[in-house]
Amino acid sequence: MLEVKMKKEELLKGVSQTQSIAEKRSSMPILSNVLLEVIDGRVAITATDLEISFRGTYEAEVIGDGRLTVPARKLYEIVRGMADEDLVLKETDNFGLTLSGSRSNFQLHGLSPEDFPPMPDYEEVTYVEADADLILDMVEKTIYSVSVEETRYNLAGVFMEKSDVEGRKVLRMVSTDGHRLSLIEKEIPESGSLNLDKGVIISRKGVTEFRKLAEEGGTLKLGFSSNSAVVRRDNTVMVMRLLEGRFPDYNLVIPKKNTKLMKVGRKDFMEMLRRVSIMGTGVVFSISPKELKLTAVNPELGEAHETMPVEYEDEQMEIGFNPRYFIEAASALNSDLLTISFDQPGNPCVLTAEEDSGFIGVIMPVKI
Repeated sequence: MLEVKMKKEELLKGVSQTQSIAEKRSSMPILSNVLLEVIDGRVAITATDLEISFRGTYEAEVIGDGRLTVPARKLYEIVRGMADEDLVLKETDNFGLTLSGSRSNFQLHGLSPEDFPPMPDYEEVTYVEADADLILDMVEKTIYSVSVEETRYNLAGVFMEKSDVEGRKVLRMVSTDGHRLSLIEKEIPESGSLNLDKGVIISRKGVTEFRKLAEEGGTLKLGFSSNSAVVRRDNTVMVMRLLEGRFPDYNLVIPKKNTKLMKVGRKDFMEMLRRVSIMGTGVVFSISPKELKLTAVNPELGEAHETMPVEYEDEQMEIGFNPRYFIEAASALNSDLLTISFDQPGNPCVLTAEEDSGFIGVIMPVKI
């Protein structure tokens, strides 16, 4: 039967990484549990919602081998609250678990480990290494424009593909909700070996968990099978089932004839948009040489007007936008100066930034 001694910090790290994956209210009670087992002299902690599976292995002094499942949330709350630094986990009859320290003792009722879904196979996947900060930057620049509409299943994630751009091997991520589009590509020399010939769609939840691993820094290993994306780092692995469906041809959405260029300070632009948007979700951009004026009118509340200096030398024009789309895109960028290009008032604009190479944002106008 399972019996191990672990440092609280090590166990807490493991159970905390499973919290957003284990289902909290599932029609299958076993999905609310985590699987604890001994693998190669370490404690493995596994969680799954059948779409995303996570396993991490953690240092422990193994006294006895075994497998058991216990409620993920309660295990986390107990471990987090215990004052002892050294903990003993011991399996009891009927799939139970005792957690004890010098001053505390908890007993948890579990379920049979035989009912826990098996971890998807990931051993035959070909991996490439990528800098975690680079991947995190790509995720941050695309996750905000993923569609939240359940009916648009093929837009409910981030599209990822490999490409050859002027002899450079790049990894590209794209997302759209039909009102805006975000694209970012970064050079990853080994990306040509990835199984991404047709591109894949990773769900919003999958990308969110992907981001958490990337936030830890260091190096990630990425790999793809016919129906899964796999991310590995150190002693953890996450397998994400890919979304089915065909991602739209995003190249048709990106304007090619936007020649009217406006350059604006990113932070001042964001703050002005936040202030004006208090009055409504539709804002009129009145663009004239060297000046941008924003106007929001709410018949029930009132109206807001604000101006700021910009670099713009073309003809005067007015065009309506949802300010949130600009705020979310600009928040993900690092440059001090943004370039927004326009064609005609009824056509989408393109957002780029010199210090955020490889990024393109497309924002559709709205009628106001």
